[in-house]
Amino acid sequence: MNFFYSFKKYLFLILAFAFGYLCLIENINAQGAQKIFNPIYEDYFDSLKQMDYSYTFPILGAKATKAGYDLPYAWGASAIYFTQRQEITINQTLVGLNGGEMIDVSNLIKFGPTIASTNAYTVRPDLWVLPFLNIYGMFGGGTTQTDITLIQPVGFQTSQHFNAKSFGFGGTLTGAWGPLWAAWDNNFNFVDVDVIVEPIPAYNSSLRIGHTIPSLKNPQRNMSVWAGVFYQTIQSDTKGSILIEQIFPGFGGGNFISILNEWADTLPPTQRLVAKQIIGRLEDFANGIDPSETSIDYKLDKEVSARFNMILGTQYQHNKNWMLRTEVGVFGKRSQFLLNLNYRFAGIHKKQ
Repeated sequence: MNFFYSFKKYLFLILAFAFGYLCLIENINAQGAQKIFNPIYEDYFDSLKQMDYSYTFPILGAKATKAGYDLPYAWGASAIYFTQRQEITINQTLVGLNGGEMIDVSNLIKFGPTIASTNAYTVRPDLWVLPFLNIYGMFGGGTTQTDITLIQPVGFQTSQHFNAKSFGFGGTLTGAWGPLWAAWDNNFNFVDVDVIVEPIPAYNSSLRIGHTIPSLKNPQRNMSVWAGVFYQTIQSDTKGSILIEQIFPGFGGGNFISILNEWADTLPPTQRLVAKQIIGRLEDFANGIDPSETSIDYKLDKEVSARFNMILGTQYQHNKNWMLRTEVGVFGKRSQFLLNLNYRFAGIHKKQ
């Protein structure tokens, strides 16, 4: 029963780290510095070796072009839409009342599948610091939804919708071997849901291996395809409190309260005492008595049910300024879709 009250706050936390995924697969231009081994572009790549690279970034850009590499423009900004659905696991739940003793109810309650869904809109400025290293920041907003099913001590289902904000930073290392390229992206993302006191941090890492198919007419135009793997961890230990009046407004009384009381009677003495106190407050709330001074304290240990999933993507580069990419996440207990429009420009010239 105690868990009912941490229930909604727990929903918020799940929503937060689900939303936290909104930037996890937003790495850089698909392949970075590259060479295209095609005789029809031999003159183009020879001209790169002769050019005077006059821009500040990337550092070592002049040496890379002398070696025949075609560098992406150093500065960029992306507009990103991202949606995701994933399963969440709760490993431990402790609850208490008004700052009193907290009890572990992990073995006394049972959940069905907990599903977190996210729709996010993100802006990500980035910079190629080195020909093989891109760094970026990210910020955005969106909506989250969590669907929770409680099986024991009583059957209960709920779905909650909230707004969220996200911010973070990251970097990507790239390299190429013959016709293949690889990109390893790492970032830290923080998600602030409007009902959470502190932003929820997440660490995201992904590895992509792909191939670029050049246009037959324009050396700056190409299509890239890739496959890879994505990994995510979140802060697992979360503490807080919430007023009863902020929880579900329609708990109701009658048979519902009776079932909770019957369940509480089966608990050990310490757990029974706390459960009875909370049930009493719930009953007051159901009967219209003001519970504004009653808060439920909670501590949750949760994690994503599957840390790894597969990613598949493609990018169309119209020229060095404009790129459009899409990516999907499959398998595991997570599914995703991303759409990314990227604009790039050469940046600042070096001082003579």
